[in-house]
Amino acid sequence: MSDVDPAAAIIRALETDLVGMALRRAPLDDVVERVATALCEAGVRVSQIRLAARTLHPAIDAIGVSWSTVAGIETGVFRHSESRGAAWLRSPLKYMIETGTTRMRRRLADPAERTGFDVFEELAAQGNTDYLAQLIVVGDDPRTRREGLIVRWFTKHPAGFRDSDIAILENVGLCAAAAALPGLERSISRNLLEAYVGPRAGTQILEGSVQPGETEAMDAVILITDLAGFTAASDAVPGERLVDLLDRHMDAMVPPVAARGGEILAFLGDGFLAAFELAGDPARACAAALEAATAAIDRVAALAPALAEDGLPALPLEAALHVGTVRYGNVGAGGRQAFTVIGPAVNLASRIEALCRPLGHRLLASEAFATASGDRRLRPVGDHPIRGMAEPVTLFALG
Repeated sequence: MSDVDPAAAIIRALETDLVGMALRRAPLDDVVERVATALCEAGVRVSQIRLAARTLHPAIDAIGVSWSTVAGIETGVFRHSESRGAAWLRSPLKYMIETGTTRMRRRLADPAERTGFDVFEELAAQGNTDYLAQLIVVGDDPRTRREGLIVRWFTKHPAGFRDSDIAILENVGLCAAAAALPGLERSISRNLLEAYVGPRAGTQILEGSVQPGETEAMDAVILITDLAGFTAASDAVPGERLVDLLDRHMDAMVPPVAARGGEILAFLGDGFLAAFELAGDPARACAAALEAATAAIDRVAALAPALAEDGLPALPLEAALHVGTVRYGNVGAGGRQAFTVIGPAVNLASRIEALCRPLGHRLLASEAFATASGDRRLRPVGDHPIRGMAEPVTLFALG
């Protein structure tokens, strides 16, 4: 008769699998699901698992994955704005992070162990009888932003966790965190690159397009925007309020581009450079770019009443559209690179945008854009000299 403990064999197999998952950078939800399956097979009294990990993202502070015997795998995010909420401020997780408490066990069936945090009463009311939380800190430099994960284990078994369950969970928690970390860091890298250089550029960088001068030709609509009067506003509005003013305008300007398939390649102070790849369908790309530009102009104009109430100036948005072939990719030197588009088409779009104010139009387009789009609302507004161009250029505006 074999002396091998079936539960121990299952946990050893789980640990081996977690090593493999770490090496292939498995997603967080895959790690949690594998852990849940193994623990159930091993007879561990676990009815729910919650794993939360800090991330780096302009809007999201942490991501979370939960598993339960009822709902299976579920995912969610914790936004920076929620860190000021009462639920978080009074939570045991915040307490563990701030005090460096790495382990918290509460037998929720015992009223005496439900004190200190309101959430324990709520968990007990949901039928949970035992609770174990592990804070797993990543890195060893206390001067830097603390990274890590929190794993929480719950059971609804009338007798709670056994000592053998606790021993298994504490070990598996460390292994699960180690397995989740490579995939989490990959996700953080992708999030940061998407936030700062855009989805397309971020993907190319992660796939290895990092050599200086590594570019490719791309046919695209170029959209360049600028806030009229921002320079004057920067002299009149105090620093912190100026940042708020710019952020509020950007919140109006940016979403229409992303919503219509464009990619913002660079922020140009108080404006941006965006591209809509033609991808074999110029009319579609032009329509998307024109819709994005007009929506951004309208959204910025709609800010005026609220800004006036706060004593801030409304800054009208100006935009230029052009179609052409650009070089898209890695540009830079001295170890500092940028993913952007360059070429005569970008230069022309920039110079057309500079004519918006003198010509009294919020949006101007080149003849190439007007022809490719076929939009009959675009009306010619004359031939105009453009710096660097030998002949005047015919410009179009919405009529």
